[in-house]
Amino acid sequence: MLIIKNEDISSLASNVKYSSQWNNGAGQLTFDYPTHLTKRYPNGSTVIFTYGEAKIFYGFLFTTKQDSKKYSCLCYDQLRYLKTNNSIFRPVCTLSEFVNTVALAVGERIRLGTVEDTKVKLSKYRFANQTHLDMLYQSIQDSFIENNYWYVLRDHFGQLELRDMVNLRLPIIIGDGSMGTGFEYESSIDQDTFNYIKVAKDDKKSGISNLYTAGDASTIKKWGKLIFYDNVSVDLNESQLATRANQLLQLKNRETQTLKVDGIGDTRVMGGSGVRVQIAEAGLDVWSIVESVTHDFSKNNHTMSMDLRFVW
Repeated sequence: MLIIKNEDISSLASNVKYSSQWNNGAGQLTFDYPTHLTKRYPNGSTVIFTYGEAKIFYGFLFTTKQDSKKYSCLCYDQLRYLKTNNSIFRPVCTLSEFVNTVALAVGERIRLGTVEDTKVKLSKYRFANQTHLDMLYQSIQDSFIENNYWYVLRDHFGQLELRDMVNLRLPIIIGDGSMGTGFEYESSIDQDTFNYIKVAKDDKKSGISNLYTAGDASTIKKWGKLIFYDNVSVDLNESQLATRANQLLQLKNRETQTLKVDGIGDTRVMGGSGVRVQIAEAGLDVWSIVESVTHDFSKNNHTMSMDLRFVW
C-alpha cells in the first residue's frame, strides 16, 4: 500500500524502490505514477509504504519530476532533516545522550524510537558548522573506538533508532542455495586499511604537536606501510591519546571485505542489518553487515540488491 497525504495511490504506482544504508544518510523511496490519472502532490507531504504486513517506509516527499506520461517521486525518511548544519558542543556524555541532544536541536519531524543505552562516556567535543548527521556519525565512531561496539542510527518506519549492531542480526543466510541469485566478492587494502597509526594533538601553548604512534610490523612487511593520520581536537590526556592510537590500529589493520549480492527480497533487511553469509566457492562463512540495500517491489515480485561488509 502506498499512501501520499492520506490518499491511496497503490493501484497507480510503479517502479517502487526502497533503499537504505548503514550510517550513511536517509533512507529513500522512489516511485512513478501516471499524470493523466491523478494530481501532483506537494513537496513535504507524508508518504507511507507497506508491503503485505511489512511496514517499509514512513517519510516525506522531497522531489517530483514530471514528463508527458508520469510523475517521478523521491521521498526521504526523517534522517533527511538531520542534514542541516549547526554548531553544537558535545559535553562528556554517552552516545545515547548525544542522540537525544541532537534530536532536540533539530526538533520538528524528528520522532525518537528505541535509543539503546551505550553506557560509555565520550570526551567533550565542539562541532562547528557540521551537519547533525555528521556529528552523530562521528560520535558513533568515537564510541566504537572507546568500547569496540558498533551502533546503527536509522529510521524504522518513522522512529529514529540507535541500536547495537549485534541486536540487528537477522535469522537470514545469504549464499549457497539460499536467497542469493548472484554475487561479487572483493577483498582490498586500498580503501580503509592502515597498519601504521599517527595520532597528533596540537599543544596551543608550545605551538607543537604531540605525536603518538602504533604499528604492526607483520602487516607492514606483508602490505607495505599504510599510514593513517588522526589530528585530535578532543580533550584527551597522553595516556588516552596512546590508547586511541592502538584502538585505531585494531580497527584499521585489516583487509576490507565486501560482497555484492542480488537475491530474493526480504522486507526485514535494512541498512545496518546483520546477515549470515555462506558461500563455499568464496570460502565465506561469516556474519556481515548490510552496508546498503535496494528493494525493488512490483505487484507480484520482490527482489533486493545488497552491498555487504564484514566488520566482526
